[in-house]
Formats: sequence, structure tokens, C-alpha cells
Amino acid sequence: MGSSSVDSISPQSSAAGENVIVVMDGNRGKGSLDALEWAIKYIVGPNDTVVVLGVLPEIGRKPAPSCLPFHLGIGASRIWIKLEFSHSEMTPSELQQEIGRKKREYQKFLQPYYHHCKKREVKLDIRLAAGYESKKLAVEEAQKLDPRWIVLDGYLKKDKDYIHKNVDCHVALLKEKGVATLIPSKITGPECEEWQTVCRKIDDQTITDDDFVEEPNSPKQTPSTPSSYPLSWRTGFPRAFTLGEIEEITNDFKNVTLKDQNRIIYTGVFGENPVIVMCFRANDQAVSLLNIVSRVRHRNILNLVGYCCIGGSIFLLCDCPDGSLEACLLCDKSATNLSWNTRWSIALEIGAGIQYLHEEFVDGSIANLSLCSCNVALCGASSAMLCIYETTTKQLKIDNDALNDSICKNNDVNEQLRADIQDYGVFLLELISGFSRRLFEKDGQSLVDWALPFLEKNLLSSLLDPRLMDTSDPQVAHMARAALACLKNDLSHNLTISKVLAIVRGDQ
Repeated sequence: MGSSSVDSISPQSSAAGENVIVVMDGNRGKGSLDALEWAIKYIVGPNDTVVVLGVLPEIGRKPAPSCLPFHLGIGASRIWIKLEFSHSEMTPSELQQEIGRKKREYQKFLQPYYHHCKKREVKLDIRLAAGYESKKLAVEEAQKLDPRWIVLDGYLKKDKDYIHKNVDCHVALLKEKGVATLIPSKITGPECEEWQTVCRKIDDQTITDDDFVEEPNSPKQTPSTPSSYPLSWRTGFPRAFTLGEIEEITNDFKNVTLKDQNRIIYTGVFGENPVIVMCFRANDQAVSLLNIVSRVRHRNILNLVGYCCIGGSIFLLCDCPDGSLEACLLCDKSATNLSWNTRWSIALEIGAGIQYLHEEFVDGSIANLSLCSCNVALCGASSAMLCIYETTTKQLKIDNDALNDSICKNNDVNEQLRADIQDYGVFLLELISGFSRRLFEKDGQSLVDWALPFLEKNLLSSLLDPRLMDTSDPQVAHMARAALACLKNDLSHNLTISKVLAIVRGDQ
């Protein structure tokens, strides 16, 4: 069957702009559009072209997959379709009915995005393909369009590793509405260094009052203010700092807040933004830590703002949080304000950060080995972030060595991941009891020694923070069950952080 040309409305790439590909499961309808909204909101700028690939794997499939791509261009009042058929197993009438249904669906869902993109001088090209594997289609389009980013909706999580392996651009995987896991490009070099390859367009200048796609007749949403975006997520960060900048930020190194055998921590201000500056001796552990934190990007991890390597010292800068969870638990008034629902949310947020380090980081698992309430930062409305600026933080990799050697390394990796999961269990105890693990002392017992018998006998009333009146919240029971699973975790259980989070959520 021939194709009808719609070249007059097909977006053309501007020399001043770049391409961003959004890949989504076209059968999921409106839910998949969160990935498009995230891309437009955070990484797309004027003159850029957003190419949306909607994959419809069931259309055209009877016993065998068909090759039936059809492309949509969006006009001010309607959607245009260009069809290119080959050997479809569907009858023409069945095919037309399905295409008509998808056309009406996408006309309804995509019209607000067209107006939004037009206002921002962004070109929008929507393409749907039936009978194709999403990951192979994404790679094929990336080879043609040379995009800066590929954004995957959450339904395509299984495709992320294959796509990242076969493209030379950044990849983002939407985890939930407004939240994405970012995987930087593999390309390195003087013009694209490892710690500068993420979040090119995510800064406080890209968000305005009008930068939100709305449903027709929906109430206007209240946009986030520019100041709510951490410095580490803005354009140009993380970056290298000079020693002179570090001196100015720390008031000539006078603002010391902590000094121990491993590091000195300063508070400071960069521009109008409060920051923390950590000074480490320039040894192998500090260099390894810099290599790790320069590539980590997650909303529940305290991300890197910059670094300075000078002489025998390495300085690491990060956003300054409002305070630590431990400090809140130690203050009766602050602890009372941390309701069970808030504490449960904190447990999920920190668990999501660990899940990213263990299971989603592109270059292999990262073991934190320092999780406790004193290393959990609270920002804004009790949003929690994990601080990983400890020299115990390690990158875990399995090399293709001899079998026995690989088995030993794999056992070591599993042992360190288990240590993180056990620490997460103790962290849950801190949230439940209101005690600090680091400062706990009862009859010479540790927090775990004291709490474990109550957990095993399901005597939660003896564990609960007495400063919170409501003790019937089921979320507390979920946290307690997860804590027990973590603390009892050994080689025979094969417990992962994903399984633990399912218990915390009440899914298991």
C-alpha cells in the first residue's frame, strides 16, 4: 500500500537545536506521556526537536509480527498520519479500525503538548510503530537522529541496558511522574568529561510558570519555584572549582563543622546557595570516591556540586541540606513532627536511593556501607537524601577473570550488598523507635540487640517512638517486617533491596 506524504507539516531539525527521543509504550495510553512531559520540562530547550516513538507491539500481530510503521505529525487542530505498510497479518478493516482508535486517542492526549511546545519554540514529531521491539527501534532512530538524550517511559525499564549499550547519548528512565533515573553517556574526553555528562538542561532557568502541560479544563497547577532546584542539578554542574573559589566559599577555611581522621567538613555559600565542602587527603580511597560521586545522579542522594584537586587534598562540594534525620530524632519537637506517614516516606525515599546504587547504576553496583540516620539529610518538606561521601563507599564490579576468581569476587560483592541491606534494616529501626543507632545505649546493648527480640516476637508496642501518639498506622508494621527481614538476611535468603522495598510498601 502506498503512503500519503505530509512533508509540509513534518518538523525539520534546526541547526541551532538538538534532538531528544522519547520512547514510550503506545498501548499504555495517557500513562506513558509522563516521560514526554518530563523530557519537555527538564531537558528540552528552544529549537530542539522532540521525537516521540510510540511502540505498539500488538498491532499487526496475528501469528507473526508485522512491519507497520505509521508516523503522526501534529497540526493545530488535528493529527496527520503517514502510513507505510508491508506484510501485515491483520485485515485492512481491522487495521483501519485500530489505527482510527489510536488516532483519536493520541489526538486527545497530545494536543496540549503541541501548544506547549509551540510556545517554547520546540518542534514535536510523534511516531508510532507497530510490531517492533522498542529497544531496537530506539537504537535505530538514535543512529539516524544523533540525539542528545533518549528518555524511556517506566514501562520500558527492561530495555534501558540494551539501549545504553548501543547508543552514544544520555539515557533517562522515568521511575514515576516527575522522577527519572539518569544514565550518562559513555563518551568521555576533554569536551565531555565524566562528571559533566548529565543534566545539561536541568537547571533553575528552564522552569517557568507556564512550563507545565495541563489537561483541558483542569485546575491550574502550582509550579515549583526556581530556588527549589538544587545547585547540583543546574546547568554547568558538577564542575571543577579553583582553590581560590573554595577559600572564598569557606571563608578562608574558617567555617569548620566537623573534623575527624578522614576528612574536614566546612559550611559555605556559593553565590546565594548554601553548600557543604568536604576536604579529603588525596589518597586512593578519596580518588575512588570522587570517581563514584561524580557519576551518581538520583533525587534521593546528596549529589555532587563540584570538586577541587590541589596538592595533597581533594575537596568535594555538595548541596547543603536543612539538617540530618538523626538531629530531628534527637529533638522531641522535631521528632513529633515526623509522623508515621512521613517516616514511612523517608524509608521509601532512602530505599530508592540504595536501589539505584545497587541495581540501577550503569557501571555496576555501589555499596554505601555507611547508612544510618546521621548520614540521611532532610530537605524541604522532609524529603530525604542519602549522603554517600564516605571513603567506605565502593564501586563493585565483576571482571571476566578465571572462574574461581570471579566466584570469589561475586561472593565479596554479595557480602557488601548484604551489609547495606542490614544497615537499611537498622535504619528502619531508627525510624520506628526514634533512637539514633550511633548514640543508642541501654544496658550496654546496641540498638539491634535491644530491638531484635521485640521484632521476632512481633511486640511492636515496645519499639514504637513514644513521642508519636497514633500507633495503629499499618505502615509501621510494614517497616517492622522489612527491618526483621534485613537483619535476618544471610546467604540463604538472597534478599535484595527491591524485595525489601516491596515489604516496606506492603506489597509482600
